[in-house]
Amino acid sequence: MRLHLDIIIPARNNNKFWHAVRKLSSNADYMKPNLPIAAGRVSLINGFRDLSEYRDFIKGHKGEVKKCLSALYGDSAIGMYEVAYAEICYMEDDCFGAIASLVGNIPIIEQNGEVAVLFAALYLQMRIMIATGQIAVLYPMLDNIYNKITSTDSRWLTENHNALRAWGAMYDNDITEVKKWLENESPNEYGRLCMTDVFRYMIKMRAYLIEGKYYSVVAIDELLRKILQYGHRVIDLCELNLLCAIAYYSGGKCDEAYGLMDEVIKVAKKRKLDRLIADEGEKAYLLLRDYKRNRNIKEVGLNSYINHLIALSKKMALLYPDYLKECRKDFPSLTETEREVLQLMANERTNSEIADFMGISINTVKFHSKNIYKKLSVNNRRRAVKVAKENNIL
Repeated sequence: MRLHLDIIIPARNNNKFWHAVRKLSSNADYMKPNLPIAAGRVSLINGFRDLSEYRDFIKGHKGEVKKCLSALYGDSAIGMYEVAYAEICYMEDDCFGAIASLVGNIPIIEQNGEVAVLFAALYLQMRIMIATGQIAVLYPMLDNIYNKITSTDSRWLTENHNALRAWGAMYDNDITEVKKWLENESPNEYGRLCMTDVFRYMIKMRAYLIEGKYYSVVAIDELLRKILQYGHRVIDLCELNLLCAIAYYSGGKCDEAYGLMDEVIKVAKKRKLDRLIADEGEKAYLLLRDYKRNRNIKEVGLNSYINHLIALSKKMALLYPDYLKECRKDFPSLTETEREVLQLMANERTNSEIADFMGISINTVKFHSKNIYKKLSVNNRRRAVKVAKENNIL
């Protein structure tokens, strides 16, 4: 029972945890604990426990780690090592290593493994696609994930999938989808805290950033911080500090933001959490750039690492310039003709059909379309219609 408690209770330190794992996995006479796999999260390295501290050991001792997983989880361990390895690669910005570990194993997990492992694998695959600029596959992948988990009767899977959909919509600048999730499905920070909802709370913090509700971001931070510290959730705390730093920075409280970034950079460098920061795109890029100027860092290694993060986040900012951007409310007025063209776009008319309906040439339609895109700060008709609907222009 003591060994079981050393594994299951979050407050137990990792030395006791690993001692218990070795004892239980090496002795056939011990009754194995009924361990959760992801504990309501979409990660294995940061699932049941935060194991990011052991990334080098996990990558370098495949046989030993797989033996422990098999002893503790039995058949449920299928694909667990490969997904955990891929998660480590991704955080280190080795997208090729991550996808190589996933691709051949996802069908095996789907056929013989646990749905929690499959969910973590598909979630990571989606993140890799987004990080490499393949946003076009976002919604098909989300639908695929949903189809894979509908056979289970698991609240956390469905709720995390819906949060994941809202998070993906932020990269696609689909504010309507984000607002819908925020209003109807996001967790209530004023109710009872459930630790299986941590992932959803993090997504809600991002939704609040889009709405410019910076103090609401800080309120969620105050809700989560103590319990995450108690459970030794280092990755979660790093993400929490980053989102709060972005909120402070966006709200003009730069000193508070830079103070939090001191801790973020220290942890990210030690545990190689490069993508955790870079995936926040322009918000992280601008914050990191000004943080570096303000702190005037002299240490060569640290300075080089910050430059690396700046380059990564800048790349994401260029791929997704509207990610986490505050909702725009004021746009230049559209002319009556531009409004008519925009309405016909919303009705899914082609340029030829719009020209025929309005009695103008296709070139004139293109001219009006160009002016509409410029006024709404978009680059195609789909985004123009979305922005117009979100801001009550249509």
